[in-house]
Amino acid sequence: MRKRTIFILSVVGVSIIFSFLTTPALAEHGVFDGKVVGTEFSVIQVKGDNGRVSVFWLGHKTHLDSRVPFFGDRVRIEFIKDKLGRNAVTRVTILGR
Repeated sequence: MRKRTIFILSVVGVSIIFSFLTTPALAEHGVFDGKVVGTEFSVIQVKGDNGRVSVFWLGHKTHLDSRVPFFGDRVRIEFIKDKLGRNAVTRVTILGR
């Protein structure tokens, strides 16, 4: 009975370690330039130069270079894509109007 328990625990431990080694990193880093077209609470919508509108979540770890962006501001956003698929902003730089 004791050998069986040790065997099961070792198999489970090896499978957990193997799954950590084979799981790819989930966060992707990116930069997005565009114009703010919408805000709602801690979410901003930014229209890129290619016409695509992307949604970004401003969390408590967001670093603002000067102030919170307003409608019409040109911004550069550095973000990561987190485990939930959100674009979590790490830095917002206001480029002008």
